Parts: sequence; C-alpha cells; structure tokens
Amino acid sequence: MTYATHEPSDPGNAGRPTDQDLTQRILLAAATLVIEEGYSALKIEHVAKRAGCGKAAVYRRFTDKGALVAAAIKTHVSLGDIPDRGNLIDDLLDHALQNQSNQRLVDGKRASGQGFTAMFEPDVYVHLWEDFFRLRRDRGVEIIDRAVARGEVPADIDRDLVLDTIAGLTIYRQSIKQIHITGDQFRAVISALVENPPRYLQ
Repeated sequence: MTYATHEPSDPGNAGRPTDQDLTQRILLAAATLVIEEGYSALKIEHVAKRAGCGKAAVYRRFTDKGALVAAAIKTHVSLGDIPDRGNLIDDLLDHALQNQSNQRLVDGKRASGQGFTAMFEPDVYVHLWEDFFRLRRDRGVEIIDRAVARGEVPADIDRDLVLDTIAGLTIYRQSIKQIHITGDQFRAVISALVENPPRYLQ
C-alpha cells in the first residue's frame, strides 16, 4: 500500500479536520463507494466529494485508485491468528472461516460482494500482496507443514492447490454466486482434500 508524502495540517486553521481525520474520511468514503458501485465505477472525484475534500487531498495520500482502495480494504480485514487445533482439518477450517469473516468485514451488510472482489482487481491486488495476501498464504503453508511434520499428510502434498481450492470456494460461491458457505460445507471439502490430498506432479 502506497502513501504519498503530504503536507502537515495547518494549526492556524481552526475547525479544519486533522490530517489523520481526513485520511480516515477518505478511506471510509472509498470503501463505501466500492461496496455501493463496484471498483470499475469508482472515481477519485466521487471519493473526494463524499469525504468533503478536494481531489488533491486524496492524491497527496494515495498514488492512484488502486492504492486508495487497497488501503481502504486493509482497514476492514484481519490476518487472524494462526490456528493450532492439533489436526489439519480443524486448522484449515479456522483458516477458511477467517477468509469468510474478511469478506463480511469488507462488504458489511451489503450482499453484493463488490468490496471483497475489489481485492482481486490487478491495480488493487499489487498493493495487497506483500502485506496481506502473501502473509495469509504463508500462514496456510505453515498449517500444512505442521500437519506434514505430524505425519497427517504426505510431504509432497500440493500446498498451493489445497489452499487455492479452499480460497476459490469462498470467492466463487460466496462472493460471485452470493451463497453462504456453512462450516459443515467447508469441513466436507477440507476433509476430502486431507483424506485424498493432491500431490506435486513429478
């Protein structure tokens, strides 16, 4: 996520919002508009109008629309704790439920899924990879590595394919088809993956 350098607020202007207050208003405006209208329809001037500032104030903080939306999304998602329930199925279930929780946090009460799917827009994703998506993926790999060490699954289990299958279920079924996934449904899919895990192709 990229913030551009901006000038300090002028203490001589009584009643003006602090720099941090305005930043939070801009982030809230961006998040709200993405949920309401979708990423492709989002315009910086609309964000500025809703936040009560000029476009220059937005661009002083964020280099482009992608950086702005990435920053707004980051205020609504959580990496979550690394689960350690002693078995791979329960750990992957907790990991999947955190993804599901993040979707609800991003989209709020809206059912459109537009906030969550905005995370995967190329201009947004590039800002989220290092400090969110990569860390979430690393946690998933750690969960599977622990299971390998316990002898639950073979060492050549295809970690990426397992994690992508679970994440893809959440994104497609819940964000695109807008069908809620129950814990039992997640468990059924995860159990199938653990009981007959995909292997790295030789």
